[in-house]
Amino acid sequence: MPRNVRPPLGRLAVLTCTSVLTCTSVLAVTGCGGDESGTPKPSSDAGLISITRACGGLFDKAIAKEAREPKGPSKVYPVRTPSTGRVTEALREESARRSAPEDLCALTDKADGEELLAITVAWTPQSPPSGRSVRYTATVGPEDAGRLLVACDIGSGGGTESDGGRSLEFAMRDHFTVSDHSHAKLLIASAKKITSRLDCREAPAYPDPEDVAPPPDPGLR
Repeated sequence: MPRNVRPPLGRLAVLTCTSVLTCTSVLAVTGCGGDESGTPKPSSDAGLISITRACGGLFDKAIAKEAREPKGPSKVYPVRTPSTGRVTEALREESARRSAPEDLCALTDKADGEELLAITVAWTPQSPPSGRSVRYTATVGPEDAGRLLVACDIGSGGGTESDGGRSLEFAMRDHFTVSDHSHAKLLIASAKKITSRLDCREAPAYPDPEDVAPPPDPGLR
């Protein structure tokens, strides 16, 4: 009378997996997590970086600390913007004395999220006051958080010494609501990166941020 023979588990696995490919497929289906498609879902903080790494390192520790207080994020999502080299090339090619703003930096709280900060630059027919090459203007409100006007005549676009030459206007939107002093530091640092590549006829004389916007009282933050 024949007996019921139960093969060992190892042999049973061999008999079930008739080929390496079939076996691998069975294990892949039964042993992996995730959704039914097998595609891992991105985490909620995908693409986020620390504030001090944002905008090419424009944020120093003091500005980053302000941005995090009292309930600001410690990490931000850097929206892709043109490189400094591409922005300066675009500015050189502008024939009009007034141009559309070029994005220098844009940060959101997550991918496709709420805007936290943005810095732009554009040519403008305005000029700083006589005898000065740079003027910082403090403004009120997140949509117009600060402006920096920098004289930079590069000998194109129809500007002449008699009509004031050409100037660049750097503007900022700030939903972090950092201090006016931090606005000045960020705009001046951004402007230096651009004008150093544009070869202005006369190098702009940038003021110390503390001279145009004193640091805030720590007790008021």
